[in-house]
Amino acid sequence: MVTVGTSSDDWDLYATLSKQFSSDIFYSVGLHPSYVDCSWEIQVSKLKSYWEEGVKPKALGEVGLDYFRLPHDRTEAQKIVKLQEEALRYQLRQALELNCAIIIHSRSAFENCVKIIDQSGVDWSKVVFHCFSEGIKELKQIQSRGGWVSFTGILTFKANQSLQHVFKLSDQEKVMIETDSPYLAPVPKRGKENEPSYLPFLGAFAAEILNSSEIEFAERMMINSNNFYGC
Repeated sequence: MVTVGTSSDDWDLYATLSKQFSSDIFYSVGLHPSYVDCSWEIQVSKLKSYWEEGVKPKALGEVGLDYFRLPHDRTEAQKIVKLQEEALRYQLRQALELNCAIIIHSRSAFENCVKIIDQSGVDWSKVVFHCFSEGIKELKQIQSRGGWVSFTGILTFKANQSLQHVFKLSDQEKVMIETDSPYLAPVPKRGKENEPSYLPFLGAFAAEILNSSEIEFAERMMINSNNFYGC
């Protein structure tokens, strides 16, 4: 499994777990947009040190933009957007220098995320939009650039037939599935705290969409995940 970093509060914990369970647990470090504030530069200044000593992260992330819960006050909202964009640009420059995989968080900010990634010069084949819930247009924008998408338990929700259609049209060599634990538990565990042991429910549902056997789909997801993270 890959434990995904969101702020400097969890980076050391995940690095320690990866050291203790080196063949089973991998990790990433990155500053999630929801934790970006006026002190973001202090946190991200520590990122490169994780590649310089100890067990190296498998990716930088999750980083990105989140405009979903911006303040109603326009001035405050613009201030937060500016900070998030600055933090994302900085972290993408780090990823370019490190030549590492990048986990993107994008919520109500898709076009700006794509624009900033394009401008950064990073290799799109190293970019995954995690918890993908966009449409076919957005899928094509990512995969035409060589990027990846990763689907969560929301794929199993009854009302998400449009997302299931998007999944079916995805380039299956550029797709992964994930928990986004502790959120978005798949049916039949919906509403519970999510955990890695629930991933087979999502896998079984996804395999059925593709008319694939669960074993074949599981093998494809393992190959894809290893290819992306270099595990």
